[in-house]
Amino acid sequence: MSSPRSEFEVQLQSLLKQQKYRQALDAIHKVQRSQPDWVFKPSEAEIWLLRGKQEFEKGDFRQAETSLRRSLQLGVTGEAHYWLAKSLLALNRLDAALTLIQEAFADGSLPKDYSICYPKLLLLKGDTVTVEQVLNQHPKRFSAAQQHWLQGALALKAQQPEGALSEFQKVKRPVTPGDRPNIWQIYTQQALHHWEAAALQLGLGMKTNTLMGLSLGRPAYTEHPILQRFALMQQLETGHPPLEQMQFSLNQGISNDLVTVLSLVELINENNPHDAAHALLNLDRPSNQFPELTTLRPALLTLAGQQALMQGEIGCAAEFWQRLHREQDFNPQLAVNLVKVLDLNEDYQDLQRLLTRIIKWLEQDLKRHPQNWTPDRHKAALVYAHCRLADTWMGMGRSRAGLGELRTAERLDPRSPEVIGRHGLLAALDENYDEAIRLLTESLEGGCRSMEVYTVLIDTWKTLGNSEAAAETRRRFGKTFGDLNPEAEVELLPWVSALATQNYALCRRLVQEGSDRDPAMRACQIFVEAAQGDPTPGGKISLNQTQAVQHWDSLLQGLSAKEQVPTLQAIALSMLLFAKREKGIAALITQYLLNVFELGDRQPEARTAHLVLLAVKERDPKKLETPLQLYLGSQPQPGNALAQIQLQVRLYTQSSPQHSTLRSFLNAALQKEPQNPLLLLAKATTYPTNSPTYDELKQQGFEIARRLQDAKALQAFRQEESFLNARMTQEFLPDPDALDHFDMEDMDELLETMIRKMVGNKIPASELKRMLPQLKQMMMNDLPPNFGDQGDEEDEFGFGFPFSPPPARRSAKRRKRR
Repeated sequence: MSSPRSEFEVQLQSLLKQQKYRQALDAIHKVQRSQPDWVFKPSEAEIWLLRGKQEFEKGDFRQAETSLRRSLQLGVTGEAHYWLAKSLLALNRLDAALTLIQEAFADGSLPKDYSICYPKLLLLKGDTVTVEQVLNQHPKRFSAAQQHWLQGALALKAQQPEGALSEFQKVKRPVTPGDRPNIWQIYTQQALHHWEAAALQLGLGMKTNTLMGLSLGRPAYTEHPILQRFALMQQLETGHPPLEQMQFSLNQGISNDLVTVLSLVELINENNPHDAAHALLNLDRPSNQFPELTTLRPALLTLAGQQALMQGEIGCAAEFWQRLHREQDFNPQLAVNLVKVLDLNEDYQDLQRLLTRIIKWLEQDLKRHPQNWTPDRHKAALVYAHCRLADTWMGMGRSRAGLGELRTAERLDPRSPEVIGRHGLLAALDENYDEAIRLLTESLEGGCRSMEVYTVLIDTWKTLGNSEAAAETRRRFGKTFGDLNPEAEVELLPWVSALATQNYALCRRLVQEGSDRDPAMRACQIFVEAAQGDPTPGGKISLNQTQAVQHWDSLLQGLSAKEQVPTLQAIALSMLLFAKREKGIAALITQYLLNVFELGDRQPEARTAHLVLLAVKERDPKKLETPLQLYLGSQPQPGNALAQIQLQVRLYTQSSPQHSTLRSFLNAALQKEPQNPLLLLAKATTYPTNSPTYDELKQQGFEIARRLQDAKALQAFRQEESFLNARMTQEFLPDPDALDHFDMEDMDELLETMIRKMVGNKIPASELKRMLPQLKQMMMNDLPPNFGDQGDEEDEFGFGFPFSPPPARRSAKRRKRR
């Protein structure tokens, strides 16, 4: 049976193990009232010391002082002196700490292991003279390690870091509890700019091995907060290692804010305000620890927005400038910049609020500072702002509000180019194309700044089948809208693009969606409307010839000779490419080819069109010999003329024999002009695109064209590349009719087909099967954010974009920041 004393000792040890020192002392005091002679281990004085240390660690320095003084009173020396001095220092009471230790040192109650506390406090006081006296007069009171440390500290104070380093390197063990001798060595090495030696001790650049994502080792600098600060200082001084590769223990005195600010400074030094601004915004709140950030913030957010805009990170630019706009007084230049990025990012609600504020500012600023405005300048600014607000309301699907803003702008200045341009947009949406072209052109001539006015005018010309007028519009007005080099772009006519698919289902879809104002496109539509039954596996279909001819002849009667050439070409190509070879079809094709030939005397382009049709129709090169010789003999550059015919033929040829029909003529031409880049490209197109011969001829021609800076040849190479890209895309797409019921299962199959075609045999089948889920996800991630979304709202006025509801709202694109 256990005694009361043993039971109490078990209770006491249990409380001590749980670090419940206050309860342990209470229990001792209680038992001492009845058993004053009992002696315990640890003693009451030692428990007061444990309690004081615990309170110090918790930051309760005043209570720690009380507990530690009680420990001293009960007879604990040395460690109690040390921790009481630390508590007094934490309370900014250096003089009290120095008095405490000085008295203990003088009366001999301070043990030798803790004698170093006295000169350390003298150094904090800056009294190096007394330190030297104490060290000289009482050398036996200090261990060898303590003496080396003091000599090193005195050398540092005397600006002698080389001597200090020599002394610190002799210190092999802590001179007071918790000391790390290497801290002083590293500090001195950095003072001497011995960066490599310091890095070695800090573990900077150390590569840590990992197992299943878990680190198997940590750099030395992570073991102590002072070492972490040294590592950060060295990184800022040397730039090594990159900050993102460093590891920090945030519970050891390195705050998350400090790491963020250091990252921010590093990014600014790298001329990367974009990422620096993200680091700034990652700070939860303005930090009193870094007041400089408040001063830096406006300039940094301004520069970051500019850089993000140049990088195409529109969402980031909007975020930075919106923050700045909210935090500052109204800045008109910032507001103008913000309008641009909010519009690009389709942040219509924020844009509407901003434009409303701009209008209010314009009205107020005229009253406050009339000297800053002329009447015309102020009216033009207000009209422009109201028109932009009208665009924004329309984009949000608020048509009535949008039309109201347009009427407000019209009352201010009915002849403003901005107002005229918006009325042109309305005319285009009502399919009043003649009026739309007149108003849109007048608007741009007057200086309208709306990109939508510019693009709708071009699209209207294209809808009418007038590609020359569209190109002329781009040449006249494109520079204002950043459309600097329209000639370098590759753009086939819509009817040519449709027929060049050589896929009836896809061609039919494109033709049905085309404009019937373009005669050539209308000719293709007539073919589709007269088609009967289902197409064959080869994509051929029966044609109601009577119906088609009736509508084609009616269409041709109202056209000029110039308009008839592409229309007849579209008629003949539709039949050549997609009509079944039924009775009457061959004669019909021949008749329309003859019509094209007969236009040759009046329209020179008809001769080229006729030869293109012949080359698509005939398989035997001998049947082309005479007409080609007659045509090329009349051309100033017969090689280029032949090449242009082949480059058109290749758009419509479906098999290798058709590809190579003109090859013999091209070979003969190259005998005369072996360095003609157009001829080399044309010959390349007579071979399969996956053949080495195709690649060799194409590359050879391109190098010559680039060296000669042959603009026409380079444009032909761009068109060839565009054609190949379109063909590749077409190969991946499912049947156009299947798109009407396209679901996620179909999407999955489509992605798998695309991946298999792209990798071919480069990856083993088993490995590809394993990688497919990840590859599919990567491709899905690259799709537009609103891919597959269908808007539900309907615009009550039937307006199209930009006057219809915007597409599904995209999340602002943001990169991951450190």
